Amino acid sequence: MIPRRVNGGWLAKPEARLLDAMVHRVPASIGPDTLTGLGIFGAVLVAVGFALGLSSLFSVFLVFLGFGLNWLGDSLDGKVARHRRIERKVQGFVLDNGVDLIAYTLVALGFAASGLVSLPIPFILLSLYMLLSNLALARMLISGVHSLALDAVGTTELRVCFMGLAVLLYLLPGVFLAVVPGIGLSVLDCLSLLWAGIMLVNFGFVLRRDIRSAGLADQRHARQARSGAEAERTED
Repeated sequence: MIPRRVNGGWLAKPEARLLDAMVHRVPASIGPDTLTGLGIFGAVLVAVGFALGLSSLFSVFLVFLGFGLNWLGDSLDGKVARHRRIERKVQGFVLDNGVDLIAYTLVALGFAASGLVSLPIPFILLSLYMLLSNLALARMLISGVHSLALDAVGTTELRVCFMGLAVLLYLLPGVFLAVVPGIGLSVLDCLSLLWAGIMLVNFGFVLRRDIRSAGLADQRHARQARSGAEAERTED
Protein backbone atom coordinates (compact mmCIF):
# COMPACT_ATOMS: atom_id res chain seq x y z
CA MET A 1 0.00 0.00 0.00
CA ILE A 2 1.36 3.40 -1.00
CA PRO A 3 0.18 5.91 1.62
CA ARG A 4 -1.31 9.30 0.92
CA ARG A 5 1.10 12.02 2.05
CA VAL A 6 -0.33 14.72 4.32
CA ASN A 7 1.65 17.66 5.66
CA GLY A 8 -0.01 19.43 8.57
CA GLY A 9 2.99 21.60 9.43
CA TRP A 10 2.39 25.28 10.11
CA LEU A 11 4.62 26.19 7.15
CA ALA A 12 3.09 23.57 4.83
CA LYS A 13 0.89 25.87 2.74
CA PRO A 14 3.47 28.54 1.81
CA GLU A 15 6.06 25.79 1.34
CA ALA A 16 3.75 23.94 -1.08
CA ARG A 17 3.17 27.10 -3.12
CA LEU A 18 6.91 27.75 -3.32
CA LEU A 19 7.68 24.18 -4.38
CA ASP A 20 4.94 24.25 -7.02
CA ALA A 21 6.60 27.31 -8.52
CA MET A 22 10.09 25.82 -8.32
CA VAL A 23 9.38 22.36 -9.75
CA HIS A 24 8.89 23.78 -13.27
CA ARG A 25 12.26 25.54 -13.12
CA VAL A 26 14.43 22.56 -12.24
CA PRO A 27 16.74 21.90 -15.24
CA ALA A 28 16.08 18.65 -17.10
CA SER A 29 19.66 17.58 -16.40
CA ILE A 30 18.95 17.51 -12.65
CA GLY A 31 17.02 14.43 -11.68
CA PRO A 32 15.43 13.28 -8.40
CA ASP A 33 18.48 11.23 -7.37
CA THR A 34 20.72 14.29 -7.78
CA LEU A 35 18.37 16.28 -5.57
CA THR A 36 18.39 13.50 -2.97
CA GLY A 37 22.20 13.65 -2.94
CA LEU A 38 22.02 17.42 -2.58
CA GLY A 39 19.85 16.98 0.50
CA ILE A 40 22.40 14.67 2.11
CA PHE A 41 25.23 17.08 1.24
CA GLY A 42 23.25 19.83 2.94
CA ALA A 43 22.95 17.72 6.09
CA VAL A 44 26.73 17.23 6.08
CA LEU A 45 27.23 21.01 5.92
CA VAL A 46 24.84 21.47 8.84
CA ALA A 47 26.77 18.90 10.87
CA VAL A 48 30.07 20.64 10.12
CA GLY A 49 28.63 24.05 11.00
CA PHE A 50 27.37 22.83 14.36
CA ALA A 51 30.59 20.87 15.00
CA LEU A 52 32.52 24.15 14.69
CA GLY A 53 30.63 25.34 17.75
CA LEU A 54 28.88 28.27 16.03
CA SER A 55 31.80 30.39 17.13
CA SER A 56 32.06 32.28 13.84
CA LEU A 57 29.84 33.70 11.15
CA PHE A 58 31.26 31.08 8.80
CA SER A 59 29.91 28.23 10.95
CA VAL A 60 26.48 29.91 11.11
CA PHE A 61 26.61 30.38 7.34
CA LEU A 62 27.33 26.64 6.92
CA VAL A 63 24.31 25.79 9.05
CA PHE A 64 22.03 28.08 7.04
CA LEU A 65 23.42 26.93 3.69
CA GLY A 66 23.23 23.31 4.74
CA PHE A 67 19.63 23.52 5.89
CA GLY A 68 18.72 25.37 2.70
CA LEU A 69 20.28 22.69 0.49
CA ASN A 70 18.82 19.92 2.62
CA TRP A 71 15.34 21.43 2.32
CA LEU A 72 15.76 21.95 -1.42
CA GLY A 73 16.90 18.40 -2.11
CA ASP A 74 14.56 16.68 0.35
CA SER A 75 11.48 18.62 -0.74
CA LEU A 76 12.01 18.66 -4.49
CA ASP A 77 13.27 15.14 -5.26
CA GLY A 78 9.89 13.44 -4.98
CA LYS A 79 8.03 16.43 -6.39
CA VAL A 80 10.22 16.49 -9.49
CA ALA A 81 9.74 12.73 -9.92
CA ARG A 82 5.96 13.08 -9.77
CA HIS A 83 5.99 16.09 -12.07
CA ARG A 84 8.03 14.23 -14.70
CA ARG A 85 6.02 11.02 -14.22
CA ILE A 86 9.10 9.01 -13.30
CA GLU A 87 8.06 8.37 -9.72
CA ARG A 88 9.16 5.09 -8.10
CA LYS A 89 6.41 4.91 -5.50
CA VAL A 90 7.61 2.03 -3.36
CA GLN A 91 11.36 2.47 -3.78
CA GLY A 92 11.04 6.24 -3.50
CA PHE A 93 9.09 5.94 -0.24
CA VAL A 94 11.75 3.68 1.30
CA LEU A 95 14.60 5.83 -0.03
CA ASP A 96 13.04 9.06 1.22
CA ASN A 97 12.61 7.75 4.75
CA GLY A 98 16.07 6.21 4.82
CA VAL A 99 17.71 9.43 3.65
CA ASP A 100 15.77 11.41 6.25
CA LEU A 101 17.12 9.16 9.00
CA ILE A 102 20.67 9.69 7.74
CA ALA A 103 20.17 13.47 7.69
CA TYR A 104 18.76 13.51 11.25
CA THR A 105 21.68 11.43 12.48
CA LEU A 106 24.23 13.71 10.82
CA VAL A 107 22.71 16.79 12.45
CA ALA A 108 22.70 15.05 15.85
CA LEU A 109 26.36 14.07 15.41
CA GLY A 110 27.30 17.63 14.52
CA PHE A 111 25.44 19.04 17.49
CA ALA A 112 27.03 16.47 19.80
CA ALA A 113 30.50 17.40 18.52
CA SER A 114 29.85 21.10 19.05
CA GLY A 115 30.40 21.04 22.80
CA LEU A 116 27.37 23.31 23.15
CA VAL A 117 25.30 20.67 24.92
CA SER A 118 26.05 17.69 27.11
CA LEU A 119 26.98 14.72 24.94
CA PRO A 120 23.95 12.42 25.45
CA ILE A 121 21.32 15.09 24.81
CA PRO A 122 21.39 15.27 20.98
CA PHE A 123 21.02 11.48 20.78
CA ILE A 124 18.21 11.47 23.34
CA LEU A 125 16.35 14.05 21.23
CA LEU A 126 17.08 12.07 18.06
CA SER A 127 15.78 8.86 19.63
CA LEU A 128 12.56 10.50 20.81
CA TYR A 129 11.94 12.11 17.42
CA MET A 130 12.45 8.73 15.75
CA LEU A 131 10.00 7.16 18.20
CA LEU A 132 7.33 9.65 17.14
CA SER A 133 8.24 9.21 13.48
CA ASN A 134 7.92 5.45 13.83
CA LEU A 135 4.43 5.86 15.27
CA ALA A 136 3.49 7.94 12.24
CA LEU A 137 4.69 5.11 9.98
CA ALA A 138 2.80 2.51 12.01
CA ARG A 139 -0.33 4.66 11.80
CA MET A 140 -0.34 4.16 8.04
CA LEU A 141 -1.61 0.62 8.64
CA ILE A 142 -4.76 2.11 10.14
CA SER A 143 -5.37 5.25 8.09
CA GLY A 144 -3.37 4.78 4.88
CA VAL A 145 -2.05 8.30 5.47
CA HIS A 146 1.61 9.20 5.93
CA SER A 147 1.72 12.28 8.16
CA LEU A 148 4.77 14.42 7.40
CA ALA A 149 4.42 16.50 10.58
CA LEU A 150 4.17 15.75 14.27
CA ASP A 151 1.79 18.14 15.98
CA ALA A 152 2.18 20.73 13.20
CA VAL A 153 5.98 20.42 13.35
CA GLY A 154 7.60 18.70 10.39
CA THR A 155 11.12 18.68 9.04
CA THR A 156 10.75 22.15 7.51
CA GLU A 157 9.62 23.62 10.81
CA LEU A 158 12.48 21.86 12.60
CA ARG A 159 14.98 23.31 10.12
CA VAL A 160 13.67 26.81 10.82
CA CYS A 161 13.88 26.23 14.59
CA PHE A 162 17.46 24.98 14.39
CA MET A 163 18.46 27.90 12.17
CA GLY A 164 17.01 30.28 14.73
CA LEU A 165 18.81 28.41 17.50
CA ALA A 166 22.10 28.73 15.60
CA VAL A 167 21.67 32.50 15.41
CA LEU A 168 20.82 32.77 19.11
CA LEU A 169 23.78 30.62 20.13
CA TYR A 170 26.10 32.77 18.03
CA LEU A 171 24.72 36.08 19.31
CA LEU A 172 24.05 35.11 22.94
CA PRO A 173 26.40 32.27 23.89
CA GLY A 174 26.75 33.55 27.44
CA VAL A 175 23.01 33.25 28.03
CA PHE A 176 22.49 29.73 26.70
CA LEU A 177 25.78 28.25 27.89
CA ALA A 178 25.57 29.66 31.41
CA VAL A 179 25.43 26.93 34.06
CA VAL A 180 22.23 26.84 36.13
CA PRO A 181 23.17 27.01 39.83
CA GLY A 182 22.54 23.82 41.76
CA ILE A 183 21.96 21.73 38.64
CA GLY A 184 25.31 21.67 36.91
CA LEU A 185 23.71 21.88 33.47
CA SER A 186 23.69 24.79 31.07
CA VAL A 187 20.57 26.70 30.13
CA LEU A 188 20.68 25.03 26.71
CA ASP A 189 20.93 21.61 28.36
CA CYS A 190 17.86 22.36 30.46
CA LEU A 191 15.86 23.65 27.50
CA SER A 192 16.84 20.58 25.47
CA LEU A 193 15.79 18.23 28.27
CA LEU A 194 12.50 20.13 28.61
CA TRP A 195 11.90 19.54 24.90
CA ALA A 196 12.78 15.88 25.38
CA GLY A 197 10.27 15.63 28.22
CA ILE A 198 7.54 17.20 26.10
CA MET A 199 8.25 14.74 23.26
CA LEU A 200 8.19 11.80 25.69
CA VAL A 201 4.82 12.83 27.11
CA ASN A 202 3.49 13.40 23.61
CA PHE A 203 4.73 9.94 22.61
CA GLY A 204 2.70 8.42 25.44
CA PHE A 205 -0.49 10.23 24.40
CA VAL A 206 -0.04 9.43 20.71
CA LEU A 207 0.75 5.77 21.42
CA ARG A 208 -2.36 5.44 23.58
CA ARG A 209 -4.51 7.02 20.88
CA ASP A 210 -3.02 4.85 18.14
CA ILE A 211 -3.51 1.65 20.17
CA ARG A 212 -7.18 2.52 20.56
CA SER A 213 -7.51 3.23 16.85
CA ALA A 214 -5.76 -0.05 16.05
CA GLY A 215 -8.17 -1.91 18.35
CA LEU A 216 -11.15 -0.42 16.52
CA ALA A 217 -9.55 -1.40 13.20
CA ASP A 218 -9.13 -4.97 14.45
CA GLN A 219 -12.80 -5.06 15.44
CA ARG A 220 -13.84 -3.89 11.98
CA HIS A 221 -11.66 -6.52 10.34
CA ALA A 222 -13.12 -9.21 12.63
CA ARG A 223 -16.69 -8.18 11.74
CA GLN A 224 -15.84 -8.21 8.04
CA ALA A 225 -14.28 -11.67 8.37
CA ARG A 226 -17.37 -12.99 10.17
CA SER A 227 -19.64 -11.45 7.55
CA GLY A 228 -17.57 -13.05 4.80
CA ALA A 229 -17.70 -16.45 6.50
CA GLU A 230 -21.47 -16.21 6.96
CA ALA A 231 -21.90 -15.25 3.32
CA GLU A 232 -19.90 -18.30 2.23
CA ARG A 233 -22.02 -20.61 4.43
CA THR A 234 -25.21 -19.10 3.00
CA GLU A 235 -24.00 -19.73 -0.55
CA ASP A 236 -23.17 -23.36 0.33
